[in-house]
Amino acid sequence: MSLSQQKYAIDLMKETGLLGTKPVDTPMEVNPSVWDDSGEFLEDKAKYRRLVGKLIYLTVTRSDISFAVGLVSRFLDKPKQVQWDASIRILQYIKKSPGKGLLFKKNGHLKIEGYSDADYAGSKSDRKYTFGYCTYLGGNLVTWRSKKQHTVARSSAEAEYRAMAHTATKMIGVKNLLGELGFTFN
Repeated sequence: MSLSQQKYAIDLMKETGLLGTKPVDTPMEVNPSVWDDSGEFLEDKAKYRRLVGKLIYLTVTRSDISFAVGLVSRFLDKPKQVQWDASIRILQYIKKSPGKGLLFKKNGHLKIEGYSDADYAGSKSDRKYTFGYCTYLGGNLVTWRSKKQHTVARSSAEAEYRAMAHTATKMIGVKNLLGELGFTFN
């Protein structure tokens, strides 16, 4: 089974006038300039908020843009041109494969796997870290998240440990849900 929001993605590119734009290979630059304090604030904040909101909706089936969308959503209050440009780059990335989504295959097992990562003091403005995780059930991606934390980690080890704890909690939740549905595990 395949889940995709291809029509939604194409409609979003039409709405923003980017249907003819050149696609890019990554949803954001290696060293994104979104932290740049120079430049003017956008006059139309509502336009930026609408675009980011639509990108957030697209993350329902596009885990590959979760981090980039999370990053641009941090600037909803006072967006600048660099954040707008970063949002447009996400759309240029989506243009490369607008039909990309989730694929669920029958793999013959219900093995639960989880992966996590964290960046230590990754936020330039307040030194807070961002963690991300994804969990797989039977080889199929079922949950994912990228989230900036409310606290500052004292070390990279602490940030990684907290990311692993979140991932383990999510994996236990998936296992408990399946247990309630009548599935058994060895």
